[in-house]
Amino acid sequence: MKFEIKNREVYENLEQNNLAPYAAKSRGAHATRIHHEAEHPYRTAFQRDRDRIIHSRAFRRLKHKQQVFLISDGDHYRTRITHTLEVSQLSRTLAKALGLNEELVEAIALGHDLGHTPFGHIGEVVLNGILAGKDDLNGLLRNENIGGFKHNYQSLRVVDRIEKKYQFEGLNLTSFVREGILKHTRLLRKFYSYPNFEKQGLNFESDVASTLEGQVVAICDEIAQRTHDLEDGIIAKLVNLDQVRQIEIIQMVEKKLAHKGVLCDDSFGYKNCLINGLINLLIEDVISTTLSNINIFYERKNRLEFFDEEIVLFSKEINPLQLELDRFISKQIIFKRNEDDINNYNKNIVRDLFIRFVKNPERTPNYVAKRFETTQNRQLNSGDIIESAINIRIIADYVAGMTDRFATLELKKYENNK
Repeated sequence: MKFEIKNREVYENLEQNNLAPYAAKSRGAHATRIHHEAEHPYRTAFQRDRDRIIHSRAFRRLKHKQQVFLISDGDHYRTRITHTLEVSQLSRTLAKALGLNEELVEAIALGHDLGHTPFGHIGEVVLNGILAGKDDLNGLLRNENIGGFKHNYQSLRVVDRIEKKYQFEGLNLTSFVREGILKHTRLLRKFYSYPNFEKQGLNFESDVASTLEGQVVAICDEIAQRTHDLEDGIIAKLVNLDQVRQIEIIQMVEKKLAHKGVLCDDSFGYKNCLINGLINLLIEDVISTTLSNINIFYERKNRLEFFDEEIVLFSKEINPLQLELDRFISKQIIFKRNEDDINNYNKNIVRDLFIRFVKNPERTPNYVAKRFETTQNRQLNSGDIIESAINIRIIADYVAGMTDRFATLELKKYENNK
C-alpha cells in the first residue's frame, strides 16, 4: 500500500464538495494577495493566512494587552489574546453549523485585534486624539487631523505594512482575510484616513464584509465581549448577581436552563451556567436568523456570493435584548473599570511616551527609526517628526504595538535616564 501527501488541491476539492454553496472557498484566493508569491504545495490560502498571523510578533504581544481588566488585576481576567481565542472558538462553532469555511473565520478572528493599543480602549482614545488633531501634546504638534486612529484600521495596517517577516512588507494575506479584519467593527469612513491604505479587495464602499465568514467574526466579537465582560465584571464584584438577574435576556436564559432541568445552586455554579446559557442562546439565535436571511437574500438577488448587506444578525426579538445587556455592561462594568484608572495614569503613560518619541525620535529602536522619512541626509531630529504626518503615524504604530507592561517600563526607563 502506498500513501501519498494530501496536497492543497485535495483540500480545495473537499471545500468545494463539503462546504455550503454560500461559503467562501480558498481556491483562487491566493491571487488576491497584494504581492505575488508562489502558492503553498499542501496548505490552502486561508490556512497559510492563519499560520502567518499566529507566527507574527503582533499576535504574541496580545497576551500582555488589556481587554477590560489589567493583567495585574488577576490571573483569570481576559487579556486581548484570550478574547481573541474566544472569538475564534465562537466563530468556528458558528461557521461549522452554517457550513462555512472554518479556516477563513479562524484567520480573520485571530487577526482582528492585532491593532489594539496598550491599556485597552484608553490607549485607542489617546492615539486617536493625537492623530485626529484634538490633542497637540501641550503645543508640541499642530492641531492637524492626519487621519485619526481606530484599531480595526490599525489591525489592517499591521498585517499590510508593519509586520516584517518575509521579503515584502506585511504578511501578504488574502483580501478575504484582510476585509474581514477591517470590517469586524464599524468603518466610520469619514473620520479615518490611513496612509498607504491598500483598498484592493476590501470592497471599501460597503460597511459589511462581503463574505459570511467575515460577518460571522464580527458578530462573534460582540458575543464574546458581552459574555466575558459580564463574567469578568461579576468576578471583579463590579456587579452582583441580583443586578444581573434583573436584565431581561438573563431572565430568558434562566427560563431556558430551568426548562432543561439545569440547576445551579451556588453562586459560582450559577455564574458558569449563566454564561454558558447566554452564549448558547445568542449563537443559536444567530444561526437560525442567518439561515433565514440567506434564503431571503437568494430569493431577491439570485446569488450566494458577494453579500453586500448584513446577513449574519441577531433576530428582531433578541437584538434589543442583547443591546440592553451591552448598555448594562458598558455602564456598570467598563465605565466603572475605566474610573479605576486613578489620575488617568494609563492614559498619561501612552501620551507621555508619544511626547518622548516626538522630542527624541533617535530613542526609538533601529527597526522603527529606519522607517522615518528625513528631508536631508543627516541625523533624525524632532523637526523631522513634527513636519511629517507619516513620521507621526510611525510613532503611533510603535506606541500602539506596545504591551501594557512594556509601555510602563519604557516610560520609567526614560524618566530614570533624563
